[in-house]
Amino acid sequence: MTCVEYLQLAAADAHGEFKAAIEGLDEPRAWAVMPQTGEDYLHTDGSIQGIALHVASCKKMYGSVGFKGTELRWQDVGNEVEKVEPSWAAAVQYLDEAHEYWLASWRHLRDSDLQSDAATHSGKVVPAWRAIQIVTHHDAYHAGQIVVLRYANGTGSTPPPSVAEDIRRCCLELATW
Repeated sequence: MTCVEYLQLAAADAHGEFKAAIEGLDEPRAWAVMPQTGEDYLHTDGSIQGIALHVASCKKMYGSVGFKGTELRWQDVGNEVEKVEPSWAAAVQYLDEAHEYWLASWRHLRDSDLQSDAATHSGKVVPAWRAIQIVTHHDAYHAGQIVVLRYANGTGSTPPPSVAEDIRRCCLELATW
């Protein structure tokens, strides 16, 4: 097995963990927002839908900026997310599309390319292997959050706050806007 094949397998496994964490959720469960009483920023509103759209948008941006010459910018991704909100079914479909985009963005790499520079969503430059590892870890990290939210949260009757608006608020100053 090559290093690239291993990274592809790890990415597929982490995405599988994320998909298992959201398996069987309906919209009221996905919309429930966890009360935020701490000072730390969770990168989401505390809803499962918010986490899923956050993960999807990061996959789009890491793929675009790191491996596709910034063909998408945060503004584009925010517009894409806005089109799927507030539907949970559309959010899951967007997550799957974002994962395919992510995998396709670095499918061409060979082991000898893994030390090449890859920019991150914020513009920081890391080796390509590290950018891939960041996104793989990101899936697994947020899958764990979702498992806890499934246990702790009830249901929501209104859509959670807009992730598209969160992107516009938090990413406006980035070079990749």
